[in-house]
Amino acid sequence: MPLARCLILTTALLLAACSPALNWRVVALADAPLDLMLPCKPDRAVRDLAWGRQTLAVSMVGCQAEGATYALAHVALTRPQDAATVMADWQKALHQQLQLADAWQPLPGQAFVLPGTLELPQARQLQWQGRNGTGQPVYANARWFARTEGQQVRVYQAMVLSPAPLADGVLQSFVKGLQLR
Repeated sequence: MPLARCLILTTALLLAACSPALNWRVVALADAPLDLMLPCKPDRAVRDLAWGRQTLAVSMVGCQAEGATYALAHVALTRPQDAATVMADWQKALHQQLQLADAWQPLPGQAFVLPGTLELPQARQLQWQGRNGTGQPVYANARWFARTEGQQVRVYQAMVLSPAPLADGVLQSFVKGLQLR
């Protein structure tokens, strides 16, 4: 899937220069009303990606520390009714990126609703185990949520990819650090 490959490549390029130390810091997004906690100095990128019949500007921020990749991506949609479809497509792309053997079906997950976000069925948190592009095991812990901003909706994906399961405290620091402004 071109979207999945583009997201993988962009994330890899984005994270190439990050520091390997767990040095938690608040990162304020300039192009979205959200702050997050990252354990390393972040890199940022914006890429125009073909998404269905449209091209969307996807903004990303992330870093790599102690073998794990911490990333947040977001996209503003001018058609708010597209939010559920975009989240479902993002989940499917990650499923394919992780080379999961079964055909795509939404995997069981828990709802993920931050205060002020939309309560959509696709707003959820999922944990998957799969394989990265080189065939190595990878654990993904991802969350999707959306928020109305005036006449548009912004869809977010917050994700940690790691070669082994993360300690609960590390993952919770990342998740609790997602703060909408």
